[in-house]
Amino acid sequence: DTAVKKFRRSAADFKLDIPELVRPPHVLERAVSYLEEWVMERDRQGPDPRFQSLPSPIPNPLDVYQFIWDRTRMIRKDFILQNYVGGPSNHCSATSTRVHERIARWHALCEHQLSHLEDYRSMQSQQNIQELGQTLKTLNQYYDDELGRSVKETTDTDGAFGVGFEIVQGPNPVDYNGASLRNDTTQREKRVITPQQKKQPSVTMGTSEPEMRGLYILLTLHNDGGMEVLTYVGQLCQTRPHVFRSKPVQLAFEIFKVILLLLA
Repeated sequence: DTAVKKFRRSAADFKLDIPELVRPPHVLERAVSYLEEWVMERDRQGPDPRFQSLPSPIPNPLDVYQFIWDRTRMIRKDFILQNYVGGPSNHCSATSTRVHERIARWHALCEHQLSHLEDYRSMQSQQNIQELGQTLKTLNQYYDDELGRSVKETTDTDGAFGVGFEIVQGPNPVDYNGASLRNDTTQREKRVITPQQKKQPSVTMGTSEPEMRGLYILLTLHNDGGMEVLTYVGQLCQTRPHVFRSKPVQLAFEIFKVILLLLA
């Protein structure tokens, strides 16, 4: 149910679009959950005994970054291989939207948390911003889907909608050596969507569209002297006024206007 794959490009001797090698959307969402729980936030469970023999029991943050950067690229690649690129003739779903939102949020967090490291600023910041930009562009295509599929759940192989558990090991997870890991079942249950709950119109996992739209504005502040942001915000105001009026978008736009005044 959970498969983490290293990024690879198609080549003459290796094809990526072999059906049995491409992970379906619900597996891709579980893979993101695994990376979040067991790699990004593994330190919440205390020191990892596998690193006790090293000079530092905490893995190098840049090594962790490179690992997740590589694996999330392959997650997005598997979506592309299944034609999840937005548009009426292509695929789009709430699952693909949530996965890309979680990946985008991780890239933005890394840009903030690792900016004090010289090696990160000199060698990896640019590639991180590029991947964040590509992820946000895909999200824009999902949000602009004419059929509104970015908020529509699809049934996975277990009969649940989306991922049954964002915490991939369920209510009683264990570490690689069998040791019990802490878990918050109350929060987990709030995130679960079952077929029974899906029948209730008020129940939805939703998306983070306002947050991601605002992040895109901040990322493109200086593109074309600010014209890209003005065009983007103008289209947003016309096509999705409720998103345009949201706090994240308004905050990002206010920052944009302040920067324009400072540069004037």
